Amino acid sequence: MKVLMTGASGLIGKEVGKLLASRGHEILVVSRNESRLPFPFPCEVIKADLNRSVIQDARLASVEGIINLMGESIAGRWTAKKKKEIYRSRVIGTRNLVASLPPKLKVFVQGSAVGAYGDRGPEILTEASSFGTDFLAKVCQDWEHEAQKAAGRKVFIRTGIVLSVKGGALPQMLFPFQLGVGGPLGSGKQWTSWIHVDDMSRLIVEALENDLFQGPLNATAAEPVTNLEFSKKLATQFATSLRPAVPAFALKLLFAEGADPILGSQRAHSRAADLGFKFHYPTLDAAFENLLEPYREGDEVMIAEQYFPESPTQLFEYFKEARNLEELTPPSLKFKIEKISTPEVQQGTLIDYTLKVHGVPMTWKTEIDEWKPPFRFVDNQLKGPYRKWHHTHEFKALGSGTLMTDRVRYKLPFGYLGWLVAGTFVRKDVEQIFSFRRKVIAEKSY
Repeated sequence: MKVLMTGASGLIGKEVGKLLASRGHEILVVSRNESRLPFPFPCEVIKADLNRSVIQDARLASVEGIINLMGESIAGRWTAKKKKEIYRSRVIGTRNLVASLPPKLKVFVQGSAVGAYGDRGPEILTEASSFGTDFLAKVCQDWEHEAQKAAGRKVFIRTGIVLSVKGGALPQMLFPFQLGVGGPLGSGKQWTSWIHVDDMSRLIVEALENDLFQGPLNATAAEPVTNLEFSKKLATQFATSLRPAVPAFALKLLFAEGADPILGSQRAHSRAADLGFKFHYPTLDAAFENLLEPYREGDEVMIAEQYFPESPTQLFEYFKEARNLEELTPPSLKFKIEKISTPEVQQGTLIDYTLKVHGVPMTWKTEIDEWKPPFRFVDNQLKGPYRKWHHTHEFKALGSGTLMTDRVRYKLPFGYLGWLVAGTFVRKDVEQIFSFRRKVIAEKSY
């Protein structure tokens, strides 16, 4: 199926795009930037700004399915300007999208949220429950109303909190619990409906492909929990005690109306299982077990993904040459390989190099402790500026090309004190290094 996606560079959009590609769908994405670099899957890019106008592009005529995930983040303080952007990016953007589409569209999968129901306390909410009356509920109602005008079968995905370590709410939630000072928010009695990001992406693609899916659909796992219970389970993951609650008035002072989604209660039940969908992570314990293992060991995690039209074998040829590391490192780091223990990189190879971090000279010794060409290799710091640096490189066939994933687990010196003092700065440095790598590699031809 030829599928058009909006919001494809977001947390959920990236996972959905990879899954669509693995199932053989042809993907078009709408973006304000023509670059394909933000998308870790094969796609064509239609440059457009749906907040401003409809799309004029001949490629739309052959589109069969839509996955509409665009929308300004609701996180943060809600100023009048922020609220306007939240509304416009969803309602006006969707209105322009629908006006751009061919009349013979087969299916339209529309993003929405369980915030559509408003603050409903302990009431069990099904897809038949009424809309709420607050700002976010109004946004969701108008958002879905615009999508309802599209041709074909329509599914409205009402999302709970999406749990992922790659972005979204969970990384921000972790911070106080990693420090041992985490506690519930407000009264803690408000219900939290959540879903693992893997289940979320699978559910969206299932809604696209399966004709049984139609109308509103709560994208939530079978075990909603109160905020107090959610907080207790997080504290257990880090073997800490639960601390006193953050008062509701403090959240309202900080976020204004933006505190409403935090303090509001939606105890949603999904009919997805009744339609045959199987959740891989039906309980919060199962989701946390999958997502938080590195964090339980005190590690930080950085994941970078990039798609290439070349095969894993073609791509691996470049990465198996250790000297290319110099080309992939920002010049400001003055990275230089001093010694390699074997003529060719293989399992057990030792690599010594020097670099400068913010002008400070450092030495680094790495061991290749896993070598499985052309799909995977791992380098592990033996000596260097980190307490731990474990970097997994993976090359996985996706469509006719390759998804390259860099997964780094690292620890800073001085334990949590080092993490608290320098963690944010170090993460920014690490992300900038991998951003530079992505740009360099994207410009190469293999």
